[in-house]
Amino acid sequence: MPEKKYIHYCWFGGKPLPKLARKCLESWRRFFPDYEIICWNESNCDFNECEFVKKAYELKQYAFVADYIRTKAIYEMGGIYFDTDMEVVKDPSGLIKKYDSFLGVEDTGKVCCGVWYEKNPKSYLAEKLLKKYQSFKDIDFEKRSEFSIPLLITEILEPCGFDYKKRRVQFLEHGIVVFPREYFYPYSYNRTNNLFTKNTYMIHYYDASWIPTKNKIENFLVRRYGRENAIKMIKAYQKTTNTTRQIARITLYPVVLYRKHKKASALIDKAYLDRLDNTVKNINNKKNASYIVLHNGNWFGVTSATKELFDNTIDCGELYRKKDREIIKKAIIDSGVKQVIFSAVSMGWPQLIKMIHEAKPGIKVKVFWHGSMSQVLDKYGWSMHKEIMSLCKKRYITLFATCKKSLFDFYKAQGIRACFITNKVDQVTKKPTIKRNKDGAIRIGLYAASSSNWRKNMFSQIAAVSMLKNAVLDVVPYDGATINFARRLGVEMTGEPKNLPRKELVERMAKNDVNLYVTFSECSPMLPLESLEVGVPCITGCNHHYFDKGALEKYLVVSQEDSPEAIRDKIKECIDNRKVIISEYKKFRRSNTEHAKENVKSFLEA
Repeated sequence: MPEKKYIHYCWFGGKPLPKLARKCLESWRRFFPDYEIICWNESNCDFNECEFVKKAYELKQYAFVADYIRTKAIYEMGGIYFDTDMEVVKDPSGLIKKYDSFLGVEDTGKVCCGVWYEKNPKSYLAEKLLKKYQSFKDIDFEKRSEFSIPLLITEILEPCGFDYKKRRVQFLEHGIVVFPREYFYPYSYNRTNNLFTKNTYMIHYYDASWIPTKNKIENFLVRRYGRENAIKMIKAYQKTTNTTRQIARITLYPVVLYRKHKKASALIDKAYLDRLDNTVKNINNKKNASYIVLHNGNWFGVTSATKELFDNTIDCGELYRKKDREIIKKAIIDSGVKQVIFSAVSMGWPQLIKMIHEAKPGIKVKVFWHGSMSQVLDKYGWSMHKEIMSLCKKRYITLFATCKKSLFDFYKAQGIRACFITNKVDQVTKKPTIKRNKDGAIRIGLYAASSSNWRKNMFSQIAAVSMLKNAVLDVVPYDGATINFARRLGVEMTGEPKNLPRKELVERMAKNDVNLYVTFSECSPMLPLESLEVGVPCITGCNHHYFDKGALEKYLVVSQEDSPEAIRDKIKECIDNRKVIISEYKKFRRSNTEHAKENVKSFLEA
């Protein structure tokens, strides 16, 4: 059976391939009909393998993502790598048969890899380049030249005999051949010094399809008119554009207001209005209550935590319109309640807090915050956080509570009137223990609000499970990256692609030998307590106060959250000491529940 041959290319960001790329792909098919063409994209790449590619992908620096992924593909599989703007115009099969490894020189004199051929995997160049990427720390992509792949390859090949001054075919150590410009890079970048000859096998168009449209236009102008003239044209355009924008802002302001109104109106459907009506009805049912607690029922974790701690809880969704906030405000004032507690904060709630305070300053308004400082990267959560802090400082909010001990200390030092409330769990019904499979498989649960959120650390935990024999991993929710990563590591996986209500999730937890919640950032997590409540140990990160200096800390807390080995060792320890852990949890539970009740009492009475 003939050995498989591969062509690799990269395409990230999800946009359709442009016309030029499709033209180039067609040329590869024409000249390499017996090669399998692999597109490397979000569906088959792991961006958590090293700091370089992880940061590049997070910042949408797709050119650098492609640099790493192409290197890894060539290292693991061998074959030909093509940039999507590299067209084959002459049959290169003679070069493929004659040489085991080749690249070409671009007009800068450096070795480029718009085309890169390695007959065999684990070649010298691919190994050296991959290690270089994996060694990068403190990466600053503003300093782009430091990570330029032609620069990195040239640095690797110079000790092997490469000389950028030579304009001929160069035969280097390790069987590497470097062809002069005319072979693959006949165009110069600005099209002023082109070099087409009978030896031209390919054409690199320097399309840079990953860069923003603005930069593409600038590149075109430089190529067409020269750098000096291009700069003058760009400055003149910017000046004209700024003037036009000022005029447009004044003229079109009414249109902007109308569009905002239309956008808000699109969100006001029957479900939204029904939910609003239910919120009002539930507030009316709490006439003269000492307090009510508003929470967003779509947020499962927050809802569970709220209902465990407080009575008189009321589901309230986001409030998009001023008139909707007026309706809720009126219902609250008419109900005669003495204090209103907002458990977390949804869109429109900060404005509602202001309205309540201004209409009836005698009503105490308090907030129970479930977030942490890591949410500065979460646009929605951080914008709500900033508004709440502002309202606290202006005394619209009487008291601010947090469920994370360290945040309580921080806010208090900032002059915020704050208090601490620990979460508790005592409303979960224990499910019967599920009998183990005859094959003795270890069931492990991995549950979080999101698979793709870096704070949830899903991939380190999956890697830990891959190091165990005969383990089955249940993941909720999973996504494409989770599936691909588990598959790559050979992990048998079950699960659901969406978040589940508490009752369903707890039922899944109860079927496992161990559950995992080794997150990078947390406040006062509900899931470990829910798991322990149904008799299943749950391993956590060291970012909450629950088990500090207690017996459970030894068994359940991982100090190195990003270490698969550390997580694996904790899983084994939990399985071996399950009875001891559940016994210790019962002691912890009594103490924690008492503290939670005391915290809530102090919060309500303040």
